[in-house]
Amino acid sequence: MRDLSPLQIYRRLFGTPEDGLAAYWYLGTMSVQVEDLPVIPVISAETVMVYRTRTLSETSFKMDWWEIGVMRDPVTGEIPRDWTNPITGEVIPAPKKFEEGPAGFTVTATDAGLRVELVQAHAKILGVDVEITQTDGRVLLKQVERKFRGFPRPDGSFPEPGEVGSVRARTQLSVWGDMSELATSAYPFSSGAYDFELDLPPWMNFGDRKGVCLTRGIMRKAAMNDPINPIAWARLKAEFPDRFDGDALQPVWE
Repeated sequence: MRDLSPLQIYRRLFGTPEDGLAAYWYLGTMSVQVEDLPVIPVISAETVMVYRTRTLSETSFKMDWWEIGVMRDPVTGEIPRDWTNPITGEVIPAPKKFEEGPAGFTVTATDAGLRVELVQAHAKILGVDVEITQTDGRVLLKQVERKFRGFPRPDGSFPEPGEVGSVRARTQLSVWGDMSELATSAYPFSSGAYDFELDLPPWMNFGDRKGVCLTRGIMRKAAMNDPINPIAWARLKAEFPDRFDGDALQPVWE
């Protein structure tokens, strides 16, 4: 097994050794913590993100990404129609789906490690930090993204930076892989967890109450067009018919 550089590890965990496409499933649940009250589960998200890797030079590559997702009511398991704020008793329209991208990372090897630059619509990027550690043949990549952005509104749209609903946010991606597989496979497997925190979205109607919105879930790499979650796959096809050609995803890159 040949040694891999941090640049190669990053690329193979998220994407492919050669230029190409890779798919990641993000499956998580959002809760809110309002002042000193108990944590309140709100909604779940089932999304597929496609990464397109393109070599720029020996020390840099571009990884474009595009994502579609559907929401799931934690009580019924179906796409939600509304959500009841348990503190106020108000019944509120809930987000049902969203589409985000194309966006992209540019990853460059430097003397200090890796520099990751993110361009993302509907977000003002404050910084991206990456840390890679290896133990007993396994590798862990932790990426922390700091930005201003918002949670999807009930109509699926996103607030723009500076608009009401665009708040300071922090995303951490924690991805594990096997070093031997990363070095030898044309489509190395990886999986992990994500942690997304931001201030309370206005659509929840908590008024002047202070709190935080917490989304935590699983990340899992899969082959393109592999419906590892068949129920979510069927929902995505029904909600985004223009983003599928039969059973094949049709990412938008322009």
